[in-house]
Amino acid sequence: MKKILLAITFAFAAICLTNLNAQVTIGSNSTPDANAVLDLISGGNKGLLLPRVPLVATNNPSPTSAHTAGLTVYNTAVSPVGTLFEYYVSPGLYYNDGTKWVRMPMGYNNWFYMPSVSFNTATNQTGATKDLYTLYKNQFTTPAVRSVGAPVSVPYLPAATDLYYYITEYDTTVFSNVSISASGVMTYNVIGGATDCSYINIVFVLK
Repeated sequence: MKKILLAITFAFAAICLTNLNAQVTIGSNSTPDANAVLDLISGGNKGLLLPRVPLVATNNPSPTSAHTAGLTVYNTAVSPVGTLFEYYVSPGLYYNDGTKWVRMPMGYNNWFYMPSVSFNTATNQTGATKDLYTLYKNQFTTPAVRSVGAPVSVPYLPAATDLYYYITEYDTTVFSNVSISASGVMTYNVIGGATDCSYINIVFVLK
């Protein structure tokens, strides 16, 4: 009889453990939502705090041991100097697709090309400046044409210091001594007139 009771006890415990592992509520004694394996209830004043880890690059699983599809973290670091641009990471939410880290979209890309702007190269200049951030903001807030029903302005980053600024290539027969301040002000010299083949590529990267 004792053996039968012991077997029934183990069977009941196994059933309870199976149900516990199937669905769990944290923060309340409420029954978990039928469609959730984990139901977090905060009382309306708390959130989910994801693991905070220093990623190195999107193609590098570190500090985890391997790329694992579905893994989600908050990255606290920026890639070290020398990391290829295509693998660069900056603070924000990332998930792993099984082969690389992917930044979660937050209404904008992690990087984008600056809208087209004109440079006057009719005469040589020394110490000329352009406020790249202000030019970008002005174009996004006052677009020349928009589709029917579209918002009046394009969403834009609210502060110049939210971005890193890069010039990936430029015509060295037209520009020299090119630099950009932390707030996006570009300083340059004009050393020659532009031609149909002249160019300058400006990239913004979200910090």
